[in-house]
Formats: sequence, C-alpha cells, structure tokens
Amino acid sequence: MDETRKLAEYVVRFRLEDCPPEVVHQAKRCIVETVGCALAGMRTPLSQAALRMLQRMGDGGSSTVVGCGRHAAPDRAAFVNGVAANALDYDGGVVLQGHYGGTVIFSALAMAELTGATGRQFLEAVIAAYEVTTRIGEATRPSPEHRRLVSGYGPHQGFAAVVTAGRLLGLDLERMIHAFGIYGAFAPLPSSAQWNWRNRPLTWTKDMVAWPSVSGINAAMLAESGFLGPRTILEGERSFWRMAASDRFVPEAMLDGLGSSYNIMRLYFKAYPTCRWNQAALDGIRGIMARRGWREPDVAAVEVGVARALVDQLFEDYTPHNLVDAQFSLPYAVSVILHGERAGPHWYEPRLFDSPAIRATMRKVTVRLDAEMERLFVERRMAAATVKVTGVDGTVETAQVDHAHGDAENPLTDAELDEKYRALAAVALDASRVDPLLQRMRDLERLPRAAELGELAIGFRAAA
Repeated sequence: MDETRKLAEYVVRFRLEDCPPEVVHQAKRCIVETVGCALAGMRTPLSQAALRMLQRMGDGGSSTVVGCGRHAAPDRAAFVNGVAANALDYDGGVVLQGHYGGTVIFSALAMAELTGATGRQFLEAVIAAYEVTTRIGEATRPSPEHRRLVSGYGPHQGFAAVVTAGRLLGLDLERMIHAFGIYGAFAPLPSSAQWNWRNRPLTWTKDMVAWPSVSGINAAMLAESGFLGPRTILEGERSFWRMAASDRFVPEAMLDGLGSSYNIMRLYFKAYPTCRWNQAALDGIRGIMARRGWREPDVAAVEVGVARALVDQLFEDYTPHNLVDAQFSLPYAVSVILHGERAGPHWYEPRLFDSPAIRATMRKVTVRLDAEMERLFVERRMAAATVKVTGVDGTVETAQVDHAHGDAENPLTDAELDEKYRALAAVALDASRVDPLLQRMRDLERLPRAAELGELAIGFRAAA
C-alpha cells in the first residue's frame, strides 16, 4: 500500500548523484534522440496541423516549439513538440508500453523554460519521470488477451509529465501526491483499439505521447495552486488501473527496486523510421541483401514471419494513404530497404511515398503468422521476425532476428545515435546550430540554463 505516496517521495527526493553514470548517460541519449525526432517531425503534415491549431488558439508564451520559430504556453508547446517527436515513428520506447520520449522530454523542456531550471534540474526531472511512468505502465499493463480489446499508452504516460512538471515547479510531497491524483482523474482513455486498424487511414493520435503532457502539466500546476486531487490514485481495487480499463494490476512493480534498478536502461532506440515491430525484419533483409550483394531487381519475393499483433492489425498494408499508414506498413518499409535507401527523415517524402517503383516492390512482400515469433512476443515481449528472401535466380536466403539493432540487447552506439540526430536536426536547423545543440545535450548537468536547448532548437519559422 501507499504506492502513490512512495512514488511521490521518490520524485521529490531524487537527486542526480543518486544514480549511476550509465543512467545519466542513457537519459542524455533519450534527449538527443527525442529532440532530433521532433526537429524533423515538425515538417510533417501531422505537426503542421498541430501548428495551425496553435496559431488559431494564439501562440506566444514561455516555452519553445522546436524547429519552427515559435513559442507557446508550456502545455501547448509540450503538446505540439510531442506530436512532432512521434510524427516520423523514429522515436524509441519500451515494447508494449509506449514511446515515452515525447512526453518526458518535452514536458520537461517546457517547464524548465517556465521555471528557469538548470540543466541538472532538467536531467533529474527526466530520469525521475522515466522511472515512475515505466513502473506504472508495467504495473497496469493488461494481459495479452485483454489487450486485444482494450489497451493504450496514453493513460499511464501522463504521469511522466506530472513528474517533470512537479519536480521543476518544486512541489513538496503533499502537493506532488495531489498532482498524481489530479492527473489520474484527467488521464486519457486507452485508445489503441480505435486507431482505425481495419478502417484506414490510421488515426494521427498514434501513440498518445502528446495529449498526456497537457493533462500532466496542468495537474502539477493546479496542485501548486492548491487544487486538491485523489490522494490514493494508485492503490487498491478501484484505483488507476481500473480507471485505465486494465484487467491486471501488479502493485509491487511500481516499487520493487525503485532507486536501485533503472527502467530507463531497458529503452530501445530506433534504427529505422517505422514501427518498432517492423525493425527486426528490416535488419534481417538488410543482412541478406548485403551478404548476397543483391539489389531490388535481384529479389523475386520476401516473406516475413511475425507475431499475431501485426497480422491482426493489418501490417500487410499495400496501399498506405499517408505517412502514418506507411509507418505501420511492413511492405512499405521492406520496399524502401530493398531499394537501397538509408534510414532517415526522408522515408515519407513524395519521392519515395508516391514512387511507382516503391509501390510495385511492395507487392513482392508477404506477411505471415509465425508461432515462434508469437511466443517470443507474448512471453518475452520481443518484437522478433523471421525473413525469407527468394532471388530471381531461385536461391533462397533466410534469417531470424530476435533483437533489432537499437534494442537494449543490441544497442545503437553513441556515434550512431549522434549521426541519426544530425540527419534529423538538419531538416529544421541551420548547420551552425546542429552540433552546439548536441554538445549542450551531452553536457546537460553543467548547463546553467536548460532553456539554452530551446534557444538553439527553435529553428526558423515554418508556414503552418
């Protein structure tokens, strides 16, 4: 019992010196990737729609909207930045729990700019937020059977924004508890079953990384102002897990190892701008193509074995309507790889998306249910894949990839992550700002003002 109070105590008391250097380093990696993804993602139709909404409501405020030359109120800035961070589906997360960066990083940046926080304070808020929200997500994650009916990443993810905002506002323990409760009452519904899996195009709400920031930031600011909320939002049979429509609650998952083991080390970072569940297959196909020296005309057919979720949610989509559909289309991602394209923010630009050659190659790809991949997915939460590539010469090459490049078990190097960031940041920033921003993210604990990140990441004004 007392889970809410104990998590709030952890948040209030956490200090950077409490955690190992590798945890601090991992938090910086999360910031680098998320900021880069948002800078490039701000040019997508999703983010441009969010920017038009912002203009209609009246922009201007203390917090940076990255890559577009704008400022807004903290909750609005965090929302638009969160949309942009997830827009290319290039941002990392935890398998079957969500993409956390857009919520964690941009609620923290918005509130750091409001409060004048240091880089060290920003980092502390980020680490504490990852630990709390991943633990609540683990404790309330539905069973595989229930997940097919009701699931979603949004409900628990907003606790991350509560933590970042509460930390940077300097909430005391009691007000932090109220902030947890207020957010729990404001939390979005679990909505992934309504992503239009069988009624394309897919919804642009996607992984629900943006709206939880609005609710979490406002919950913390209301608590600062004396607003009262439920004080036991995470305890018992009638608590948050029931409100979030889960069929499962493991309260010990919220507290076991808190302060000594760090869930942030379990995060994956993406090697390709496509759904995490597609990544292993792309690694396998790239390996085969390189080994045989094949190019697209040398390939007659590709068969990919996957878990049931990809089959049920129609990842075998040959006619994606827009970039979000394409992000969840395994044939589209495979086709881009077969045509020799490097991973990058250009994957959904008209040159590729509208290419007759890309569309034709998609028809070479079939997706099938693989019982072993399903077992790994359900029992071990591994988004693995088998691939079989048949050449026009009749030869067959196969591969199985259990851990895609970028998984915690097969991580991107710092150099790879920095290269990814530079390619993304170059979409929105002048070249003179790309590396200085990277350096400040790598040296955050020595930064006197976290707002320097926003000042470099603001970019130039884009039409919305």
